[in-house]
Amino acid sequence: MTSPIRFGGLASGIDTDTIIKQLMQAERMPVDKLEQQKQTTEWKRDAYREINRSLMTLRNSAVESHVQS
Repeated sequence: MTSPIRFGGLASGIDTDTIIKQLMQAERMPVDKLEQQKQTTEWKRDAYREINRSLMTLRNSAVESHVQS
C-alpha cells in the first residue's frame, strides 16, 4: 500500500500543510482548555477528599477521647 504523493502548495506557492496544521491547532484549543479545566477540577476534588479524610480522623479521635474520659 502506497501513500498518495502530495505537493503541498507547490503549484500555488501556498504552504497548505502549515495552514492546515494551524487550523487544526485553532480547532483543538477549546478541547485543550476543557482538558485543563477537567484536570484542575480533579485536583480540587482530590484536595477536598483529603480534607474530608483529615476531618473524619479528627472527629473520630475526639469521639474516642470523649468516650475514654
